[in-house]
Amino acid sequence: MEILVGSNSPVTHKVFWQGQLTDSDSLPVVKLYDITEDPAISPAINPATILATLTPVKSEADAGTYIVYIPLTYTDRQRQLKLSWTYTVGGVSTQKDNKIFVQTPYTDMTQVIDSLGLGSDYSDPNSKSYAELCNAEKYARKLIEAYTKQQFFLYDDIQIAYGSGSDVLPLPYKITTLYKLYQNDILLLDTINSINNWNYNTIISESGFGIRVNRANMLDNTVYTANGMVPPTINDTWNGSFNTRSTYRVQGKFGWKDIPDEIDLACIELMKDYFSKDKIWRNKYIKNIKTFDWEFEYNSGTYSGTGNLYADQLLLPYVINQMVVI
Repeated sequence: MEILVGSNSPVTHKVFWQGQLTDSDSLPVVKLYDITEDPAISPAINPATILATLTPVKSEADAGTYIVYIPLTYTDRQRQLKLSWTYTVGGVSTQKDNKIFVQTPYTDMTQVIDSLGLGSDYSDPNSKSYAELCNAEKYARKLIEAYTKQQFFLYDDIQIAYGSGSDVLPLPYKITTLYKLYQNDILLLDTINSINNWNYNTIISESGFGIRVNRANMLDNTVYTANGMVPPTINDTWNGSFNTRSTYRVQGKFGWKDIPDEIDLACIELMKDYFSKDKIWRNKYIKNIKTFDWEFEYNSGTYSGTGNLYADQLLLPYVINQMVVI
C-alpha cells in the first residue's frame, strides 16, 4: 500500500482466522524495517535492521482490525518500508508482512481542496475524505506516468545506454545524480567511493537526459605526447567520447527534484475527473449515450491520452518517446 511523503496516514491490518475477521489474543507487535535499495548510502541499508517497534490500536468498529501510524521520521522521503505484524490467535502464533511505499504526491491536498471547491468541513456534501483524496491523486499520478512515460520524483535506478561516438551519452530518463558508470561491464567511474578509472570528468548534461564529458580540463593524447608523457591506456579506446561499439550501464538517481507546475496542474485536473460522474462511462469506453433530453459522444482522443484535453496539453512537453534497442 501507499502512504504519502510527509504524512503519518493510518496503516490497517485485518486478522483473518478460519475465514473470519477475528480479534487476536492480544495487541499485535509491529516492527518497522527499511527495505529501500539505495546505492548512494554507504554502508548500504540493512533490511533486517529494526527501525522501530510500534504499538497498534484496535478498531472500535470492526473486529480483527488494527491500525498503526508510522512516525513522520520515516516518511520524510521517497522510500520503501516493511511492517511485520506478529500476534497469536487461539494460542497459534502468526506473522504477516506488509510493504509500504512512501510516495511523493504530484500535488498538495490543501491546494486540491481549494482548487476544486471541495470544502474542508466533513458536513459539507462536497467534502472528500483524506482516503478519497489519496485515491484520486494516485489515479491522476498513474495516468500522468502512463502518458508521459516518466516519473516525477527521485528514485534510484540502473539504465542501459549505447554510445554513438559523441561526448554525450543520451539516457531514456532524466538523471540528477550519477553514482556509477560501466563500459561493457568494466567500472569506469564510482562517485560513491571516489573511483575514477578513466581520467575524465563526467557531468550531467544540460537537459538532464544524459551525461557528458566535461572537456574544460580534458587532456587528449596530443597533450600527453607533447609533454613527454605516455597517454593513459583508457585514451586508446575512449578518446573523450562514448564508443559506438560499447554498451554503458548507468547507475544513479533518476527523476525530478521538484515537481513541475504543469504536472501539478494536470494532477489537479485529473483528480477532478476522478470525482466526476461521467468517469464511469469513459472507463467503459462508451462513445455515445442518448436519452430523450440529451446525448453525448466522446472523440478518439479520450482514449489516446489521459482522457482530458487540458491535462494532455499541460503534459505534452513532458512526454518522452521510448525506443527498444535489441
